[in-house]
Amino acid sequence: MLSDSGFLSNDIPFASFGHSHAVAVFVFIVLLGLSTLTALRLSDRENLIVTRISSLFLCFTVVAWTAITLALDRFNVDQSLPLSICNLFSLVAPFLFWTPNQRRFEIVYFFVLSGTLQAIITPDPEGGFPSYGFFKYWIVHCGLVIVVIHHLIAFKLFPRAKGILVTFMWLNIYILCLIPINLLLDANYFYLMRKPITPTLLDFFGPWPNYIFATEMLAIVVFAIMYMPTLFVRKYYEKTDTIDG
Repeated sequence: MLSDSGFLSNDIPFASFGHSHAVAVFVFIVLLGLSTLTALRLSDRENLIVTRISSLFLCFTVVAWTAITLALDRFNVDQSLPLSICNLFSLVAPFLFWTPNQRRFEIVYFFVLSGTLQAIITPDPEGGFPSYGFFKYWIVHCGLVIVVIHHLIAFKLFPRAKGILVTFMWLNIYILCLIPINLLLDANYFYLMRKPITPTLLDFFGPWPNYIFATEMLAIVVFAIMYMPTLFVRKYYEKTDTIDG
């Protein structure tokens, strides 16, 4: 049967900090470096084409994963809806990145760089290599970071300091929207009802619901930390413009 193949299997275990994890992170770093070089060397029009193709690929990945899950009768509304930040952003990536927009981008920037990087360091995929769940997880999480960094450098969309508070406001709106969905479906989207089984940073923040409040406070700190690199990138561009001028 098709489901017996490695790619379509859903019972291949994943080991954090194992071989497949290390390879995935290595590939991510290489692609991130190539994307950064691309952003610096291509024209705005060429970078826009790269961004649009990448965003379509992210969207296609989530749609394809959903189609496979449905075809194999594995789709469960309490687990499979694209409601996590990474899945949701990937699904609507063509809208988010089709045209450069400062205010929209800074919210995506803080969300992705703060949450998705943590998901890369302490991953929780739905299967190990070479299952389709494994590929979907790494394409979505690594792909979002790559597209965001490429978008930042290519179009000089530097997040503002007040964008930290705006993003925090949207984070709480997102949480408030997920709570009734989780209760209605007996689900655990965004890990609001319980921590994941695999080890994550949430394990350091105590039991439910303490880890939720602790994570929210940490989010502000992480947003601020993620804001700092943009100051150096902005200064680099200002220095370059001055020399060129």
